[in-house]
Amino acid sequence: MGFMCKFLLSISLVLISMATGFHGGLKTCLTDCMAMESISGNTKHDFALIEDNELYENDLAGIRIRGNIPAKIKKCRIHSNGTAGIFVDREGCVIVTACNIFSNKRAGINISEAEHAVIEESRIYKNKMAGVRILRSRKEETHILKVKIANNRIYLNDQAGIRSVPQPESNKVDLTVIANAIYENTKAGVSVKNNTRLTARGNQIHDNGTVGIVISESVIPPQVDIYQNRVSFNRGPGIHCVNGVAGQVGIRNNWIFNNQYSGIVCGLWSNPTSKLLNLVIANNTVVSNGSRGRGAGIRNDSRGRTMIMNNIIAYNYTTGIMTRGCRGYSYNLLYANGDVGTCRDNRDPAPFWAEKEQFGGCSGRGKGDLICDALFADPDKYDFSLQDESPAIDAGKDRAVYDDTSFPPSKGTKRNDMGATGGPYAVR
Repeated sequence: MGFMCKFLLSISLVLISMATGFHGGLKTCLTDCMAMESISGNTKHDFALIEDNELYENDLAGIRIRGNIPAKIKKCRIHSNGTAGIFVDREGCVIVTACNIFSNKRAGINISEAEHAVIEESRIYKNKMAGVRILRSRKEETHILKVKIANNRIYLNDQAGIRSVPQPESNKVDLTVIANAIYENTKAGVSVKNNTRLTARGNQIHDNGTVGIVISESVIPPQVDIYQNRVSFNRGPGIHCVNGVAGQVGIRNNWIFNNQYSGIVCGLWSNPTSKLLNLVIANNTVVSNGSRGRGAGIRNDSRGRTMIMNNIIAYNYTTGIMTRGCRGYSYNLLYANGDVGTCRDNRDPAPFWAEKEQFGGCSGRGKGDLICDALFADPDKYDFSLQDESPAIDAGKDRAVYDDTSFPPSKGTKRNDMGATGGPYAVR
């Protein structure tokens, strides 16, 4: 059984300070704020519920959660506070549902040294730092911080929409980002570094100021599974992974289009690394990225390992695939990158100059690569699914692990269809 707290709109602060071992009744103090200082007594409660409140113009956070008794924050307006709208730390556990969190002077939600957080069906916008910021610094914290962010609108924040920046020596952050709309943030849509395990699935990430998703240079490379997202119209790359290793999925089955720079970038040309990048980039549809002389479809500037396979890469500004050493790619379909639209299959090779244009100056395509029109259904309306006659159908690598499993969106036989509608993670 939980207990419910409903305060007047004149409330200036709610502080839940629930240390381990405290249970039961509610104690409040009245100074210049209304506060829940501790939970005491013998009656055990499963959670604290804060519902239908407006919390604003506090010097510090609107709500601060501490301790291991979960708090549920529901249908609240939390805005214009001096630091975060919601601050979760010291083993705090929180579920935030259907809240409006906006115009706070730091993050909308700040999570630091907490235990678990779920943020769902909320609007998080116009905060001075990230919409959601995750920090870890204490070496003695041994647990994994689990954060799930699902079905939210996260937009117009002055830095990233979501930012996970644990210190290298801290324990892992397990961050799951599912089915959110993340857009028009001043910098990145999603930004992670160091000891973070990122699962980003089914998000709409668009029109952010620098990049859609960025995995920053890290001492401990993040583990990344980025799949079934639409990443578009960002004023930089769609996805930029400086360091990182693939989890169970890697970077797969994303629609990546109309970003100002490259669709997918790995590493930094000015500072390549060899040990901190190991990625699978498969079954993505990467279209019309780049502008003003920059922007490949998929680019690897690192000396690390990437496997670029079963992708469709078309109409990108400078080239289709660009990698150090002209290696690491096979079974991709490329077309009209660098404004070269020659269509050939493997039995009728493209002219040498056209092939080099598709592969960033490299001579010779990889095994199974095609240079051919993918025959998108309606590209003018950003529908990059495949027509029935598409040469990308049944043209991916013929191994069971890559087989199509969902019909539709996949077509033809079970052999892998190139692009986002193919393979075991196919997406409409």
